[in-house]
Amino acid sequence: MTPFMLQVAELVGARDTDVEPVAPMPMTRISQRIATGTGADRQVAIRSLAEQLVCEANAVLASAGAIVAGVGDDHLALFDETLPNELAFNITYRGRAVRVSTTFEDRTAYARLVGDGFESEVPQELDGPDALPDLLVRLLVESGVTRHPAA
Repeated sequence: MTPFMLQVAELVGARDTDVEPVAPMPMTRISQRIATGTGADRQVAIRSLAEQLVCEANAVLASAGAIVAGVGDDHLALFDETLPNELAFNITYRGRAVRVSTTFEDRTAYARLVGDGFESEVPQELDGPDALPDLLVRLLVESGVTRHPAA
């Protein structure tokens, strides 16, 4: 198991304890305009890792009985958005969502993170792919993954 899978397994195993797990805040930075190629490379790297981590988390959730047959949104889902000047994807779990996007305009790229639990007066972006595990764990914790009845 990867370190991320172990982290998700700990969350699922915490459902029998009286202590609520802490939702980690992923490392972010203020969104900045950067070169188009650099922005595209970053978005693709983050998107690729997101797909891997979503699969890993869903495998742990399923093996722990957290995913119940017939419950449509009781697994992490990743959706790509098709937009003319933007690369974007959403990760959802139990009605909550985060969106990671990069917009391209005038030969610059501008990344942005939005979603439940990420309100900010200044636009923020992930500090890189290493911030993704905390982003997904936060989504799981705030969606109540540990409070699911045993299957």
